[in-house]
Amino acid sequence: MEITISSFLAKIILRFNPFKNTFLVMCRGYSDDCENLTELVWEDDKYLDFYSKEEYPEFQIWFIPERVFYLLGRRN
Repeated sequence: MEITISSFLAKIILRFNPFKNTFLVMCRGYSDDCENLTELVWEDDKYLDFYSKEEYPEFQIWFIPERVFYLLGRRN
């Protein structure tokens, strides 16, 4: 499931996300790639200019339910 979020919320979730394997923060425009979304990682992207709408026009949070079951030991 994908949900479009604000740049402010993207930065907060990326910084304080305890479920890094389940909730992914994605960004359009990373490395001048405006067609695809790229996963962000706080350790690598904490200095990203989250508020530049020209460079990074869209942020999304993705929920990956399969990873929840994997972490709980329930494989389908």
